[in-house]
Amino acid sequence: MAELSVVGQSVPRVDALDKVTGRTRYGVDLKVPGMLYGKLLRSPYPNARIIHIDTSEAERYPGVKAVVTGKDSPVEKYGFLARERSIFPTDVVRFVGEGVAGVAAESVEAAEEALRLIKVDYEELAAVFDPEEAMKPNPPVAVHADFSKYVRQPLPPPDSLRGIPQSPNIYGYRPIIRGDVERGFREADLVLENRFSTARIHHGAMEPLSAIASFGPDGSLTVWTASTMLFRVRAMLCTLFGLPPSKVRIVTPLSGGSFGARGEATQAAEAALMAQKARRPVKLVLTREEFLIDGGTREPLVVYIKDGVKKDGTLVARHVKAIVHGGAYCGLMAAVARSLTFGASATYRVPNFKVDSYAVATNEPPAVPFRGFGSTQVQWAIESQMDMLAEKLEMDPTEIRRKNILMEGEEDGCGMPVHSIGVKDCLDKVTGWIDWSKEAPRGEGPWRRGKGVAIANRMIVGGTSSVVLVKVHEDGAIEVRHSAHEQGQGCNTVLSQIAAEEFETSVHRVKLVHTDTAQTDYEFGTIGSRITMNTGNALRLACQDAKRQLFGLAASKLGVPVDGLGINDGVVYVKGVPERAIRVSELFTPLGYLVKDGELVGRGVYTAPVASENLDTGQAKRPVMGYGYGATAAEVSVNIETGEVKVLRIADSFDMGQPINPKMCEGQIESGRAMALGSALSEEVAVRKGRLETPNFMDYKMPTASDLPANQDAASSLVTSEHHDDGPYGAKGFSEGVMVPQAPAVANAIFNAVGVRIKDIPITKEKVLEALKKRNAGG
Repeated sequence: MAELSVVGQSVPRVDALDKVTGRTRYGVDLKVPGMLYGKLLRSPYPNARIIHIDTSEAERYPGVKAVVTGKDSPVEKYGFLARERSIFPTDVVRFVGEGVAGVAAESVEAAEEALRLIKVDYEELAAVFDPEEAMKPNPPVAVHADFSKYVRQPLPPPDSLRGIPQSPNIYGYRPIIRGDVERGFREADLVLENRFSTARIHHGAMEPLSAIASFGPDGSLTVWTASTMLFRVRAMLCTLFGLPPSKVRIVTPLSGGSFGARGEATQAAEAALMAQKARRPVKLVLTREEFLIDGGTREPLVVYIKDGVKKDGTLVARHVKAIVHGGAYCGLMAAVARSLTFGASATYRVPNFKVDSYAVATNEPPAVPFRGFGSTQVQWAIESQMDMLAEKLEMDPTEIRRKNILMEGEEDGCGMPVHSIGVKDCLDKVTGWIDWSKEAPRGEGPWRRGKGVAIANRMIVGGTSSVVLVKVHEDGAIEVRHSAHEQGQGCNTVLSQIAAEEFETSVHRVKLVHTDTAQTDYEFGTIGSRITMNTGNALRLACQDAKRQLFGLAASKLGVPVDGLGINDGVVYVKGVPERAIRVSELFTPLGYLVKDGELVGRGVYTAPVASENLDTGQAKRPVMGYGYGATAAEVSVNIETGEVKVLRIADSFDMGQPINPKMCEGQIESGRAMALGSALSEEVAVRKGRLETPNFMDYKMPTASDLPANQDAASSLVTSEHHDDGPYGAKGFSEGVMVPQAPAVANAIFNAVGVRIKDIPITKEKVLEALKKRNAGG
């Protein structure tokens, strides 16, 4: 690879100054002339039939301009994988908090007062909350009368919306079958079975979900919403309101964090319906409680895992059964059920391997994508299980992992040959940092110390496309037009660095125009750790197209072939004779046009490679684009009198190929660590009988900076196992994987410290204390 000058450097974020000085405007900050404020009335029941809604008093309340209910909603439904949800239901509500009416008024206060005047008569129905109960062939309640009749609209790659006809509440199923697991179990020296589970958790984004919708005089619709999938949202709105794509514009402002929460179309659709009836723009902003109820949470998971091993620790068989608790609507949960199978498949060599992954409907609030997309939860189970196997076999936990890690070129559980796997290097780094070979000191008083490790993978979505435009200005500045959503992760900086590298200029000479369907071209979505690889590759192609056009104009003036030219900081030069050169500005007229053909715009289209898979076995040579890998080592202290757990030291190492911006990669690791430790020890969106019990950040316990190891007690390191086949400059995505290995590493450290195994996260002090009491009682 040629020497890089901008890529690989920790240049400051391009949005840093605006953010630290308060100039950045987020979705909740936006206003448009004549704007009204929307508020929603929500169902108090987890499952109920709507008998009648009386809005007459609300309509007469001062300042109210529109009240909408199911009778105002389009007949069409919306959803990611199936058209399953009405903007407002006409017949049945399926979870506590589902919107049944909306009010648009001159002020938030007027809208809230008007909501209190709406009278709704319900007939309460039986509900189901336990996904294992719901997935039975004859469940007590069918959440959807006939889910199979909804219009399907599967996302690429292959359809994951495969229900089980005998189980009406299973709306997604994904198998993986390799070898013969039953034969493998018979051949094993040890067979170990366990059940693990994870709680529902919140994304914790500081900015709440919001949307502004406005209809123009010609019936066109403009929506401002911080969506990670703006073209998918546009398609949903086109379907709902019967509009062609040319009449629906989505503008996506910068967002104050996402972590998977901003892909839905719900708020955009609700605001648009109110705006349509009011004939004025409407702004809808969710409260924190609404965000927790109808903004989505991470899906709870139940994982059953059965392993067969030889006495020397060699894995010979593994069967994973995963149950994704999706809640009242499918959304993308069937895709999560598919995604987690890759997390289960891509780290270890298991000749006889099977996964059964289900997405299940209940009458709890719907779940939405969350950083890791199912991989985090299934690998929590697998990495806990690996330590349990090591204990049974009296092996070092790192030894059993190293023995079974896939090697370059071997096929994983899905049949994909492994490429660019740096997980052993990650494991070496974290175990070296934490002095793994030295036993943790016992601790003082009631405190006991222990160490734990875990490793992880996270797939990069394949089969999806990105389109980027690059304009060369007359002064040599580069304008990048893209639709990747900047949600705090730094994609605008990464793309600026790639453009600067291609044109051999500085990041300051790169201008960005982004996420506006009227100005920027197609992007599948800012999901699945795909932006650096997909959009980055599309950007490189666009830059190369623009340079070909530019060099074509310069070649005749310099008297050399196009392939004999290079560019540096706005100057086109002859390779090997740099003094023979022409400024880009000399190729433009005084009016700013090229001498020929108007403006100069390059276009790049990139579709990530993917191979077709056998839907019955999940086998494919390339079902995903690739994988990032990581490892964590943690040292904890456990109080045997109270159950309290403190994480004293922690090291994380991740393989992202060639880092485009190393400092931002470290920032991603640190953010993932904070989220992971919260999910491991304290965070839970408590829903009991369908009702939210943790409606705000007072009740929902996210860790603060004082709860986390820092300075010399925390380390982040990078491994550069370059993805030469596909990644731009050898880079690959990794940011979703940065919260995968920490929870099992902490659980393993707790076991090392006090000898109790917690198989349900979060690992609260109450759970630890109960386990200690049970152990001490001989249970």
